[in-house]
Amino acid sequence: MIDATGSAVPVPCDHEAGADRGAVAFAWLWIAGALLASVALALLATLPPLQTNADAVVEWVDDGTFQLTWAGEFLFFATIAWGTGAAGAFSARGTDAPLRRTIALVALSVTLIAFVIVLLALGRLVYPVVDMDLTADTIVLLASVVIGTVHLALLALAVVAFALPVPMRSAGARRTVMAVGITLGMLFVVGSYPWLLPMWLNLLVAGAVGCWGVLVGVAVLAQDRGHART
Repeated sequence: MIDATGSAVPVPCDHEAGADRGAVAFAWLWIAGALLASVALALLATLPPLQTNADAVVEWVDDGTFQLTWAGEFLFFATIAWGTGAAGAFSARGTDAPLRRTIALVALSVTLIAFVIVLLALGRLVYPVVDMDLTADTIVLLASVVIGTVHLALLALAVVAFALPVPMRSAGARRTVMAVGITLGMLFVVGSYPWLLPMWLNLLVAGAVGCWGVLVGVAVLAQDRGHART
């Protein structure tokens, strides 16, 4: 634009405002994904131990249909939301700690892939793909896949909690968040053995997943708002 004197006048651009809105959206998607995953893990934690008797195995699926069905639904949306939030909030965020950030993102990818495997196994348990009842051996196999893959997901999530460089404006806050991440990461390692733990501890681990995700997402939101003010 040219003013009356013939000088160029800069035209206001909303590019930075749009980028800020996008960063906020990615942070909220991260939070939503973590909370959805937390709810799914909590539903799985409420399932009773799987029995080996054929009749008991079939009854286990019937009694746990609600948990199995909704855990799969929540994991589907958790995978999309968490993956999108991570890609937008951390993939190209600054140049600090690139090795830690890359390790964390790869580990989170492993977690999300594990979630997909879990929801596929859950879907086969509760949805009739063909007009044929599952045998007890097949149910045990699918349940074992779910348990083993949850083990993998929580181990990978522990790596994310250990490695992810959470953006904070002060060194003290950064150290505090890092300490919380390490503590929760150790809890995720313990929780990756759900078949050895009581229900209350598995529920605690599921809740910790959501709390950690909210903590990281809020830190990203605070950092983005701080940048917006400056």
